[in-house]
Amino acid sequence: MADRGSIWYIHPYAGGPGIGRYDRAFHLARCFEKQGNRCVIICPSWHHLMDAPQSGGSKEVEGIRLEFLPTPRYSGNGAGRIINMLWFSFQLIASAGRIARHHSPPSLVIASSPHPYAWLAAKFIAWRFGARCFFEVRDLWPLSLIELAGVSPRHPLVKITAWIEKNAYRTADEVVSLLPCTRDYMASLGLPPARWNYIPNGISPYDTPPRDLDIQSLQQVRQWRSEGCVIVVYAGALGLPNNVQSLLSALQRLPPGTAQIRTVIVGRGDAMGELKRLSASDPLDGKVLVHDQIAKSDVRSLLGMADIGYISLRPEPLFRFGVSPNKLFDYMLAAIPVVAAVKAGNDPVSEAGCGRSVDPDDPEAIAAAIRWLADLPASERLALGENGHRYVLASHSYQQLAQRYLQLAGL
Repeated sequence: MADRGSIWYIHPYAGGPGIGRYDRAFHLARCFEKQGNRCVIICPSWHHLMDAPQSGGSKEVEGIRLEFLPTPRYSGNGAGRIINMLWFSFQLIASAGRIARHHSPPSLVIASSPHPYAWLAAKFIAWRFGARCFFEVRDLWPLSLIELAGVSPRHPLVKITAWIEKNAYRTADEVVSLLPCTRDYMASLGLPPARWNYIPNGISPYDTPPRDLDIQSLQQVRQWRSEGCVIVVYAGALGLPNNVQSLLSALQRLPPGTAQIRTVIVGRGDAMGELKRLSASDPLDGKVLVHDQIAKSDVRSLLGMADIGYISLRPEPLFRFGVSPNKLFDYMLAAIPVVAAVKAGNDPVSEAGCGRSVDPDDPEAIAAAIRWLADLPASERLALGENGHRYVLASHSYQQLAQRYLQLAGL
């Protein structure tokens, strides 16, 4: 298929196979290529969500082109991280000519904003090459700094970030929000409402059935299944915002006589130690397995043995703008029913009819939702899981999401 246009996808935290788990850009790039549009993902050589640092320069992964711009390493959220962000922006401008010669000049520049500090560089690149420029919003800045990190609205970093945010809303050709309830907020800061677009996180449908789970330390799950237990799985980050302790708190409240429920928690994060401590105490000892992060292909195999998926988020005012959690869509794709302990401006689980949404601050309600699903006949759990499967294929396929980008860009 002949090239229809060239897309530069600028993403400060891009991932992909062997790079990192934040792989939205990678999946969309693959779909853009299938539609005849050349795409290159441009990202730093180091960010904290990478599996390992990358050497600077061009790289091709499974047919997808990436450009890694040399940036300094950092740890934590201090000055080193800010320097990394600013240096990436400088490198974008300095490397634009080389990238254009090596690939091709862009017809469309997508500036993704897990942080927004590369926006001005992306806008300059689009102006230089006469390309359209989209601002993709994953998190709201500086609201995230103010409401999640507790930074004062008068802090210079907040003021600078607010100026960048307003500039992006006012000057981007289109704004793409991963959050469904942001239109009025963005319009209040200068975004013409007609330029607001909701394109959520997505999934790539599987081409092959899941392989057998061959991780020795997770063979206990297979044993539990052979004993007829109902398996609850949480697979995702184990940070404090993920509030996974709520699951263990709920399990402790299950009354005697509840169906045999066993729980697997897989991931990585600061809460790992506390989760292991809680899982080893009565009445959970021997009923909960807490395991380190595993490969995405193994997560898929694990979900294939699960009866219930669990997702939780610590309540935050910022969630009034909605959420778009990848792990929820992974559960839906695996066709398992879901207990969602999330309070947000949207409720995908209720929309899909694939489980139950409950108050994350109410362990009794979480326990009741788990017990309700565990007590259902397997056929009824399967029907709920199929509801989620149909919903996620209809609304969140990366092929469909990529087509919406291309339609907006006229490519």
